[in-house]
Amino acid sequence: MCGSPLRGLSLQRVQNRSGSLGQTTSTERLKTGADGLFNKRHPGRAEFFPPPKSGGHSPFRLANPPLRRYAFACLLLVPMPGRAKLFLVELGATLSLAIPMMVGQFGQMLMGITDTVVLGRVGVIQLAAIGFSNTLLGTLYVGGIGVLASVGIFAAQAHGAKLDSAKVEVLRSAFWLSLFVGTSTAVVVFALLPVLTVFGEPAPVEIAARPYLAIVGLSLIPALGSMTAKTYCEALGKPVTPTVILYAGVILNVALNLPLVFGWFGLPALGLVGSAIATLCARIFVFIGTIGYALFLTRLRWQALTLSGLSWQKMGTLFRTGLPIGLQYVAEAGAFNFGAIMMGWIGTIPLAAHQIVLTCAATTFMFPLGISIAAGVRLGHAVGSQTYSALRRIALGAIMISVLMAIGFAVIYLTLGRQTALLFTNETEVVDLAARLMIIAGLFQLADGIQVASAGCLRGLADIRLPMLIGIFCYWAVAIPTGYIFAFHVHMGPTGVWIGLAAGLFVAAILLTWRLNAMTAPGRKGRFVFAGTENLETS
Repeated sequence: MCGSPLRGLSLQRVQNRSGSLGQTTSTERLKTGADGLFNKRHPGRAEFFPPPKSGGHSPFRLANPPLRRYAFACLLLVPMPGRAKLFLVELGATLSLAIPMMVGQFGQMLMGITDTVVLGRVGVIQLAAIGFSNTLLGTLYVGGIGVLASVGIFAAQAHGAKLDSAKVEVLRSAFWLSLFVGTSTAVVVFALLPVLTVFGEPAPVEIAARPYLAIVGLSLIPALGSMTAKTYCEALGKPVTPTVILYAGVILNVALNLPLVFGWFGLPALGLVGSAIATLCARIFVFIGTIGYALFLTRLRWQALTLSGLSWQKMGTLFRTGLPIGLQYVAEAGAFNFGAIMMGWIGTIPLAAHQIVLTCAATTFMFPLGISIAAGVRLGHAVGSQTYSALRRIALGAIMISVLMAIGFAVIYLTLGRQTALLFTNETEVVDLAARLMIIAGLFQLADGIQVASAGCLRGLADIRLPMLIGIFCYWAVAIPTGYIFAFHVHMGPTGVWIGLAAGLFVAAILLTWRLNAMTAPGRKGRFVFAGTENLETS
């Protein structure tokens, strides 16, 4: 099921102009056609930043990765047919680009994992409260990340074209857009505090969650700001330092969590509130560090981020490009988080078990997500250089890597589910239920890996709107109704909720791979051409 829509992905249409791999490498193909991105295809369209002068640098200089990105792929080039060699080169290039992205994505999860592990030692009420809080906060946070995903596209092209003034504009617009989005999410959290009873959670969970929500909701502002700065730095080819700053923030979160939660070193034992304070401090630290490094890369001072030079039109362009991506992210995250709300209707123990399994599933999801982001970048480069023969190879390679990772994680869930749950809590009832839910989580790893890889590939092809609609359908017309029916009408309880989530993921995997197969079909290449980065939102 997982691969059927892609079984028609053929490698037979490889256009090897010179007849040998050594003369037509992936690196060389990405160079062709890049200088025609501005105006030559669509001379009547305005752009976010001006085109380079004649003879200037290509706006896709970043699309020509260093030769070291292909080094370990070349180790695989034993005697074999030319098409297989081309496929392995693309596979290796995608994987090498994805590795640092996976490390960074995993670091994003560690902050939440730290809070969950620490509070799991405090009690079931606290663990359930953080699970309910993350239900609300996670949906808003993921939506914000999606809206801000457009920053990397603009920054990469400005850097490749050596347009320093455009990079300044992108950074300034991105900075204020992240503050606007972060403040909006915080306002939503504070607006929900007086009406938490509408979610139907047990009273002890609601009371414990309220102060945690207030503090961590405020931390969404620096969290989204640091994510934007990290994306900007990665687009400029400097992903290592922001990742190091992020992991330093994780260490700071641990160092503050333990004394504030348990009352070490003479401090009061604040429990859930102490964990929230630690998270807020760590996110502010990461925000300051990543913004400072982004300014350093652009050779700017803090004064460059003032409102006086902000172009509201350019910030609006970033927002419109990222909005469909944000809606797609919210559709999926919201479905899983609404599953937590249904778990709260069943009881505190199911909610606590759901939080453990969801934390594990979200953590392993970061690895295929890294593959997805890398594949999107490489497909975007191929489209910009009109290397259409490479599209299916890149897409199929990304899905293959994601599937292999999913199989490995599925084995862990199926064989070590109980041992994993014990890392979070010693409550026997919570561990027993979490171990059963781990089985379902293990089974849908394959579908999850395929759907996220396919979605990332489609974003790289500037296909944004239909995947958004597919996401909304799969998670809110399939997953949630199926979960509700199985949980409350078939009387399967917590297991029924996760069956519904799995059903939504399998349908998403089928529809998104079908769409990817159609979008990479021969004769559709004109669909992927765009004149300027800002035109992504019209695709």
